[in-house]
Amino acid sequence: MSEVGTKLDLARAYMDMGDPEGARSILEEVVAEGSASQKQEAQRLIETLPG
Repeated sequence: MSEVGTKLDLARAYMDMGDPEGARSILEEVVAEGSASQKQEAQRLIETLPG
């Protein structure tokens, strides 16, 4: 799995632990670094975060 794919998994784990700011930070990295599909997934997850 790629580093960006690992970041997506890590962001999901932060979300599960109730840390939306930690998740948002990682997802923003994915948006900057990922493939088109990874960017799309990260953006979708960002939209589900509170605040």
